[in-house]
Amino acid sequence: MKKILVLGAGLVSRPLVRYLLDHGFMVTVADWEVAKAQEIIDGHAHGQAMAFDVNQQQALCDLVAGGDLTVSLLPAQMHIKVARCCLDLGKHMVTASYVSPEMRALDQEAQEKGLLLLNEMGVDPGIDHMSAMQLVHTEEKAGGTLVAFSSWCGGLPAPEANDNPFGYKFSWSPKGVLTAARNGARYRQGGQLVEINPDQLFATPATVNIDGVGNFEGYPNRDSVAYLKTYGFSDAVTDMFRGTLRNRGHCALYRQLIALGLFDDQSQRDFSQQTYRGLMDELCGGPVRETLPAKLGVSAEESPLRALEYIGLLDDTAVEIKSGSLMDLLANQMNKALAYQPDERDMLLMRHDLSFTYDGGQRRERVTAVMVDYGIAGGDSAMARTVSLPVAMGVRMLLEGRLQLTGVHIPILPEIYQPVLAELAELGIGFQESRQRESSGS
Repeated sequence: MKKILVLGAGLVSRPLVRYLLDHGFMVTVADWEVAKAQEIIDGHAHGQAMAFDVNQQQALCDLVAGGDLTVSLLPAQMHIKVARCCLDLGKHMVTASYVSPEMRALDQEAQEKGLLLLNEMGVDPGIDHMSAMQLVHTEEKAGGTLVAFSSWCGGLPAPEANDNPFGYKFSWSPKGVLTAARNGARYRQGGQLVEINPDQLFATPATVNIDGVGNFEGYPNRDSVAYLKTYGFSDAVTDMFRGTLRNRGHCALYRQLIALGLFDDQSQRDFSQQTYRGLMDELCGGPVRETLPAKLGVSAEESPLRALEYIGLLDDTAVEIKSGSLMDLLANQMNKALAYQPDERDMLLMRHDLSFTYDGGQRRERVTAVMVDYGIAGGDSAMARTVSLPVAMGVRMLLEGRLQLTGVHIPILPEIYQPVLAELAELGIGFQESRQRESSGS
């Protein structure tokens, strides 16, 4: 019986662990909060929960040595430590995170040692890659040439659970969500490079329709241009864009919170003698309710006062965390106030719009593929399912000998994405496609 080490027992871990246990693997779940790991294992005979500290490198490698493969669901910056242990001990590794330059640099060593470091096996990144590449490869076989690529993804509360001023609830790491909101972005439009500085990320949101659900705001997601090379696209692709979906009003609110300094993760503060309201008064240079609108240059109705009040930042009580950055404080408050209740559902949305030319450029068509997946009230969230099930399926294929790849990879190859997308569809996680004729100048 193959043994799998899963590092991290966070919000998205459960479907992965249960899938692997149900398919006959031995699974050890290790987390610094061992109670979370125990809850996920839930007494399964082939499961084990362990406490561990990722900062203890020797203890980490000892855990890795005991399994056939390691899954890292830790924060992305910790994957390199795990990968180092895996390479030294001859173990495969799978993550749901973006490939960092440091991870990419391990490609040659992994190939030489006959090991696979499989990354970006989640939903975004993950299912987005797989579904887009399947669509591209299908149309290319039919004689199509890709000329424009647009992809959107967002994890949000289901409409009936969208009941707060943020239009958002957390189905994965709060700090990770906020950190991602401080990235700049690059994309190609009309053959020209567009670069967005972090302070302009939310300046001009697009309106994106998801059929049957409604309209959403969208903003650029990191470096889309890099995927031209990653996906192997030709110079014929004049538009290359990947974006994030949020409920309407999100971008204006986040711009205001950033302007207040609440996204600062560099400066460490001592909060031990402060109240939430006192801190906000300090950031505003006077009583927050009176000075905030003028500081931001908006009316009282347009200001974030209601949102700040909702997450407790206007309370006249002591700050809960004793030290950290303003982003740490914001993440802590949002995590408490914007959590899903047991009977609430989340919603995972994805939309691809890919334009192809056919017959030597005489005909142009846009293919649209949309996925809408809802969480299970009282059960797994859509985010947890769509992030961790592809990871689990990749692990299973690897350990069953169905993947012979070595090196550092993401799921853009048919031998990875075809079986994963087929199995996801069997579980009700799939896409609806439509197509329409475009003018040659579209």
